[in-house]
Amino acid sequence: MTFESISRIGWRVIELALMAVLFCLLAYIILGDASGSFVHSVAMNAIQFSQDVPSGTLVGFGLIAFLYWFLKSRRE
Repeated sequence: MTFESISRIGWRVIELALMAVLFCLLAYIILGDASGSFVHSVAMNAIQFSQDVPSGTLVGFGLIAFLYWFLKSRRE
């Protein structure tokens, strides 16, 4: 396996994990407390994380992610 293929697999795993967290958050928004203990704990962890991290840091990470996506889409 080359570094490129390992890197591609790693990004796929990260994307799937992010989609799973977003799905849990969506399920929690729609179902509320009836969504189950796992979904509830994921939502509470995400809420706690967003409250603990300063807003400027979240905006900075968002801008860096957008810039990375924008530059990558222009190269392809």
